[in-house]
Amino acid sequence: MKAFYLPTEIITGLGCFDRLGEVASRYGENALLVCGKKAMKRTGILDRALKNMAEAGMMVTVYDGVGGEPTLDMVEEGLALARREGSQVVIGLGGGSAMDAAKAIAGLFFQPGKPQEYHRGRPVEGPGLPFIAIPTTAGTGAEVTKNAVLIDRERGVKGSIRSEQWFAKVALVDPELTLSLPPSVTASTGSDALCQAIESYVSIGAMPTTDALATQAIALIGRSLVRAYHHGQDIDDEPSPRMSAIESLDAERGEGSSEARSDMLYGSLLAGMALSNARLGGVHGIAHPLGCRYNIPHGVICGLLLPYLMEYNLGYALDKYAHIAQLLGEDTRGMATKEAAIRSIEAVRRILKEIGIPMRLRLFGVEEADFPAIIAQSLPSDSLKHNPRPLGEDDVRLILERAM
Repeated sequence: MKAFYLPTEIITGLGCFDRLGEVASRYGENALLVCGKKAMKRTGILDRALKNMAEAGMMVTVYDGVGGEPTLDMVEEGLALARREGSQVVIGLGGGSAMDAAKAIAGLFFQPGKPQEYHRGRPVEGPGLPFIAIPTTAGTGAEVTKNAVLIDRERGVKGSIRSEQWFAKVALVDPELTLSLPPSVTASTGSDALCQAIESYVSIGAMPTTDALATQAIALIGRSLVRAYHHGQDIDDEPSPRMSAIESLDAERGEGSSEARSDMLYGSLLAGMALSNARLGGVHGIAHPLGCRYNIPHGVICGLLLPYLMEYNLGYALDKYAHIAQLLGEDTRGMATKEAAIRSIEAVRRILKEIGIPMRLRLFGVEEADFPAIIAQSLPSDSLKHNPRPLGEDDVRLILERAM
């Protein structure tokens, strides 16, 4: 028996960001807005948010201390600020880092003790402050997940704090906010979204509801990631229906598309909805210690590892991988299931190559001497446990060796 649970109100469409003041004022008059140090200021998105909330009569405190991937120290700083200012609602504005930091600040607001205790396994008891999520990358899907992925610098560990009560009250998903993303960020976050869609589809926790979300996410991301990378201003309010694999043979893939940014943001959203219930797989279980140890952007390491895990999983998810090939626009007519499944791996590699994702760990200074520590940190991961093919110590080592 499996259950699907997602209590977040999701508002989509161009311009929906301008409803922030109206939405946030439902939960109080005093907000903490969490964002990164530069991007939201440089693009004018932060000023736009503050103006909108002021017009709704709200007081806003900005915590812009989130840099790179979020750490427990950042959460502790944000918590102290929120408590000092008497915040009533927390808003996460930015990529997954800002949203995860905001989620943890909101969720731990009333909890005793330090964030480090909850990162090490202390259960979260009771609700926190209301949390509103506004993604500006596509992305992690953090706007519709119940966990915050955080780094403990003291222990050198990356992991999640999670609670059923940590889902956002509202997610404002506006493709317009992604127009300023540079190609490198589009590639990294898009690789993460593609990986999450594929991993949640083949996860042992998958179910009909998550399959529907994951397959649509794969189709949207697969058709638009390369175009969004090369043509960042390509946007439209409503993505047009996905062409079938057969129909796509009659049209040059990507040409004439006018919704790349919308496809990517909505694909990321759907993948987040899928993974929050089906969970992920081996890629994310191994990616966290690698990314933390070598300071590799999360989406980049996920993209790098994805084809290697797909090869490892092949015999355990043939039908689904064969379907993924079709979703990615491959012509699999007349192919045996295994041949079609292999084609999905080739398609993923081609997409990742076109957006500049490296395919070798050695390019990031990864050393075989670190394998035992990486493996030891990977094995306890819940993501690893949801992989379609079981992963033990020797299996993780083999994947690392192949990826070197």
